[in-house]
Amino acid sequence: MSIHSGYFASRPGGGLVRIYDGFAGPGVYADGESGSPLILMRALCTNTNLRDRWSAVRYDLHFVEKQRARADMLRAKLQEFETAMRERGPGWSDRVHWTVTHGRYEENVPQPVDEPSALFLFLDPFGYSHAPMELTKDLVQQPKSDTLIFLPLSFVNRFKDRAGQQTALDRFFGTREWRDVPDGPQRPATLLDLFENQLRKAGLRWVGSFRLKPDPSNEYFIVGGSGHPKGWASIKEGFWAVDGVNGREYLAPKPAAPGQQRLDFVEPEPPKPNTVPLLALLRQRFGTEPFTVEEAMELAAESRFLDTHLKRFTLMPAEKAGTLCPSRPEGARQFKEGKGITMRLEKPSDP
Repeated sequence: MSIHSGYFASRPGGGLVRIYDGFAGPGVYADGESGSPLILMRALCTNTNLRDRWSAVRYDLHFVEKQRARADMLRAKLQEFETAMRERGPGWSDRVHWTVTHGRYEENVPQPVDEPSALFLFLDPFGYSHAPMELTKDLVQQPKSDTLIFLPLSFVNRFKDRAGQQTALDRFFGTREWRDVPDGPQRPATLLDLFENQLRKAGLRWVGSFRLKPDPSNEYFIVGGSGHPKGWASIKEGFWAVDGVNGREYLAPKPAAPGQQRLDFVEPEPPKPNTVPLLALLRQRFGTEPFTVEEAMELAAESRFLDTHLKRFTLMPAEKAGTLCPSRPEGARQFKEGKGITMRLEKPSDP
């Protein structure tokens, strides 16, 4: 949202940012936790850029919910939120427009528009039967389309042999190939790869996944994808904001047992990212041949790692360890791009 808002704010005439939640829910769940519509609305309306830097950008948020009672509850919660923000003076902008539709996702998908726009697609289906890949393919091919999809592989494994489910899974994956994946511990990973590859075939150049509540009995993933490098960078930032070590999974911390609580008055340092796989990617791509800083940055941008992981956490430690040998023109420092710096990786030593 921020990246597309910044882009449209910088161009003459501004633009439209569309946010579509195809399985919106009631807004607030039984435990009081906010649902995705309220989280999205709050993130937008409390961002100071909305009234300052993004004044030329309009926003259209469309929420679809199949159950009428839940749709009515969501509409009331969003209206309550808007009213509260308006009462705060500058807390609301009339450039934000939202709607709640009672109906099926398949019958209320966003259509292309005749103006500069970007589409953020969020799909969190209960199960899998209402998010067919063919429809997803049509949506992600709209200009400037980014997507996050909840992938409940535990449901896929649990109900794959139930009567009538094979057709639903054919539609969900957009192929019958899932039927050929054998049972066993590697099945979830293989199905995840298949789903990601189907999204790439649909038109998303960059696709990656984030595992929720990692546990042998829970194979739930958020799969994110984009056709634009900045959109992909934004999705990766979200993953790494939750998992600062590997950017791949989330497990809620368990509360300390009674009597084991600690009183820490010093804020712990944030965890350092594990960039060993990024160094391995560099070795896989370039071997022991020379490569430039710009080529390394391009590889990092395409990977699941952030741009900030490359120099400080990968290249500099590798140089210090003697694994990376840079060649710097006079006056060039560290790994600054545009300075003609090249480097090569040493051949791995035998164990």
